[in-house]
Amino acid sequence: MAARFIIPTIADAERIARVHVASWHEAYGGIVPAEVLSRVDEADRIERWREYLAVPGHPTFLAEVEGEAAGFIRSGPVAQPFVPGADGHIFALYVLRRHHRLGIGRRLLGLAARAWRGQGARALSVGVLTANQPARAFYEAAGACFARPDVFEWHGHSLPESLYLFE
Repeated sequence: MAARFIIPTIADAERIARVHVASWHEAYGGIVPAEVLSRVDEADRIERWREYLAVPGHPTFLAEVEGEAAGFIRSGPVAQPFVPGADGHIFALYVLRRHHRLGIGRRLLGLAARAWRGQGARALSVGVLTANQPARAFYEAAGACFARPDVFEWHGHSLPESLYLFE
């Protein structure tokens, strides 16, 4: 069951949106209030992903397992760094739970980092909900250094977030 990694096009927006929404429910149940998760709209995500995929300079990769979208990453520049020293940010990295522990997340992270360096950049930040211990452990094991606490605003709810730096 080997994963295949591609650079997605706008035609992949629906597949990425499905993974995005499903991953949110898998990762954030019990962390994010149920009323917030219930507002997650797949149609909205599809439109957002069509917009995201149309913007150049944001390394984005899609992992497929047996033709099914299994995970994705999107990174790129930010107007204001979230963490001192970061010249870019990982906006999203999600892998469906049934594909965890297969190396897909690490491979996506590596692809994005190489693409980011290939654009002449040097460091990426990433934000993780502080209560999401599995994600924090993943980033720490991958070499991210905790940079600072933050707060993520999601549909009117303030959620504690931890910001990390990959150099």
